This record gives sequence, structure tokens and C-alpha cells, in this order.
Amino acid sequence: MENEFLFEMDELMNEGKFYEVIERISELDEDDFNTELHLMLAHALSQCAQYHEAINTLKDIDEDTACDDIGYHLEMAGALFGLHHYRAAVKEAKTCIDIDETCVEPWLLLCLVYQETGNDSQFDYASEKAKELDEDAWNNIFGDRSDELEIYQPEETQIVIEFIGKHFGTPVCIFNGEADQENEKQAYPINCVLIRPDIDNNFYKIVSIGIGAYSGYDNSNTMPDHQVSHRIEIAAFLPAEYSLDEIKKNFAWIPKVIRQFGEMLQFENSWLAAGHSISYGNSMDDHVSYNGVIFNDIFMESPYREKCILPCGEEVEFLGLIPLYEEEMMYKIEHGYPDLLNRMMSKIHERFDIITLNRPNTCLNDTGKKWSVPRSSLENLLEWTGGDGCYATDRITVDGCRVGFMYRELPEHDTLDSGWRFLAGDEDEDYMNDINNMDIFKLNTICNYDPDIIEYLESPVGSAYYRDKKGVFRRAN
Repeated sequence: MENEFLFEMDELMNEGKFYEVIERISELDEDDFNTELHLMLAHALSQCAQYHEAINTLKDIDEDTACDDIGYHLEMAGALFGLHHYRAAVKEAKTCIDIDETCVEPWLLLCLVYQETGNDSQFDYASEKAKELDEDAWNNIFGDRSDELEIYQPEETQIVIEFIGKHFGTPVCIFNGEADQENEKQAYPINCVLIRPDIDNNFYKIVSIGIGAYSGYDNSNTMPDHQVSHRIEIAAFLPAEYSLDEIKKNFAWIPKVIRQFGEMLQFENSWLAAGHSISYGNSMDDHVSYNGVIFNDIFMESPYREKCILPCGEEVEFLGLIPLYEEEMMYKIEHGYPDLLNRMMSKIHERFDIITLNRPNTCLNDTGKKWSVPRSSLENLLEWTGGDGCYATDRITVDGCRVGFMYRELPEHDTLDSGWRFLAGDEDEDYMNDINNMDIFKLNTICNYDPDIIEYLESPVGSAYYRDKKGVFRRAN
């Protein structure tokens, strides 16, 4: 009966009926579950974008079994990737490779992470490995698939171009970033045009043409009774004070990002709407420190209220692209899209959606410090009971130094203090006397900055360690 049920579930998975798989497996008694069913359920949940539920399902697998199970680590990597927890996803994918380096799936997942985060050198390395194992599998995901993209019919293209000309301005060139250097007239299924500032709109505009040819999201297998027909184009606004050459040099990453999102919609059968955000995990380009984007509804304001209607009667919505810093992305996740926009508008006195190279970070902590390990990259590295608070200096958390000296004193009374204090080891007396050079953190946070400390944290009050010249911790008392 068990084999028959597994075969039936496998058939449903192959047919893409993931919701049915979830429903059927969830009806089983807990005693009927085994590792294979847990993995199958986790995969179905991930396919339905229920990534947190997938991770919780995987955590139900016996720890000893999960440790060396490549399927467990592969499903965990996929769910973490879906949540944009790229650093953790890479760790799980590499664990898969340690178990079986001939398995192509973790190499492909690494390619996806490095593609999303713009890490070209690592993408090339992972691609080479994946192609050695299964070149067809790599080509199916990363090969030149531009000929597969839906494209506007000539009449539709003309309507979109006329709409852009009326509401954004007359394009001066096709602006596809890196391709411009070779052939400024080179065309793609998805193009971006550059529009100069004018009297009414004193800023440059980069506007896509071609994303809206994709007629919409139809994922009835994973979203029962729900279909979305949604066409979009993307616009970005840049400062007028730059010259045309400076725009082409410093903002070539914008059309690259826009086209990437446009292709993603079709290849992943997905959609974008106002309030959607995507994190890259690190900076999107050498010119900027932004590592994510959010999309804004520019039709909420004049002069973009008029709708672009295609001959088929469907509307093409224009979304504004706003790059975000890590802290802004986390604020949006915690507080929501409207609160983030209100915060940005209150702190940026001019138009908050104008993309500059180095605008103020509107969600830095009150001290204005920029943590060297982004909050979204923090992993759960520590199992701890009791007070888990600690102090660490900016040499570690801002400057990115390793812990060079750590000691545990009597915890502060009536607090969640663990008693641990962490220093880089080169702080002088004046530095330590300035309370602004130190902050309170959870122990797990500092473990993410320097995992080497973990094995010493159970040491009793009064313990102290220093890192020797070989990088090894030694007792200081």
C-alpha cells in the first residue's frame, strides 16, 4: 500500500498537481510519514511558494537521517532560495556537493543564486561544473532562450511606444546596458529606451518595451481557482544633472536588471506588482551599494494616470523600479510596503523614487551604523538556552574584523545578558571608553560574524580567550 501511494504521489508530482499532493499527504497520520514522504511534501510546498512550510516539513525529518541525505539538503536549499536567503541556500547546496559532487542539481541551484546576486565569476565556475555533468540540464535553464519569449505584435508595439512618447517623452536611444557599447541599435525581445529630461519631467527615464507582451500568469496547478492576467512594463527615474555619457556609464546596470526581471516573469511563470520586492543578497553593481529592488505604482501620481490599453483590451501597467539597501529591504519585510514608502518619502525630501548612485539609507539603525553582515543573511547557528545577549565592538560588527578577544563576566542583573563580551583585540582604552563603539547583540548574531567562537560559549563566567597568530583561540587565564 505504501509503495502504491508513493507511486501515485509521484505521478501527481510529474503532472504538476502540487496542491493535490499536499492535500493527500497532509491527510496521513503522523506514524505513516517517512523521509521520502517528507521530502515529497516539502518539494510540493516549495513549488507552491510555501517555502516556510517546506522548511518546517524538512525539520521534521530525523536529524541523523537528514545529515547525510542529499535530498534533504537539496530541498532545503531550494526553499531557502525561494525566500531569497541566498547565503544559507549556498551552504545547503555545497553540502549536497560534499555528499555527491556528481549530482547536477546543487550546481544548477548555485548557478541560480549567483545569477540572482550578480556574482559572474562564481556563476561561470558553477556553470562549468554543471555543464560537465549535464549540459542539457544547464541549457534548459540558462541557455539562450530569448527566442522563447512572447513578443508584442507590431500594432501592440506601436501603441506602447506612442504611450511612452506621450507620458514619458521621446526616446533618444535603445539602452540595453552593456550591449550599447558594441551596438547601440541592438534589439532584444525586451528592450529599454532612454528618455532625456524635459520641462515637465526634469529627470531621465529608462523604460522597458517588451515585458508586457507576456500575457500573464496562469499557474492553475499550484494556485487553484486563481488566474492572473497581468501585463507590465518597468520604468526607472534618474537625476537630470548627469550627462548622457554619465548615465550610460554609471547606470548600465538598470536595463540589465529590468530585462532580467522581464525574462524571469516568463521563464518562471511568475508576475510582478506594486509592493513586490526582490533581494540580491549583495550589491547589484560595482557602482552602487543597493542589493535589492521594490516596485512602485507610478500611476498613483500625475501624469501617469492614463492607461495603456492594447487592442485585445488588456491594460499594460507601468511599475517604477526603486533600488533598496539591505536595511530597507528588511524594514519592508517586517513592516510592509506602505510603511516603507512613507518612511522613504519622509526622509528623502525630493522625489524618493529618483535613483542616485549614493542616496541616504532611510532605514539604518539609529546610530547610523552599517553592519558588515546583513540582517537577512543571518543564519541560526546556535542552540542556546537562557540569556543570549552580549556586547560586541564596532571593529567586529561594522568593520568586519574577526573576534580576537572574548571574555565572559557576570551577567547584568535582571537582563537577558549572557555575560559574553567580544572585541577584535586592537581596541585601545579611548576606543573602549566611547560607548558608541559598542552595541548589544544576540549571541547567534555574533556567531554569524565569527563562527569560531561557538565551541567556547559554554565556558563558565570568568573565562577569557584570545586568538593567537595562527588564528587559534587560546585561554587567556
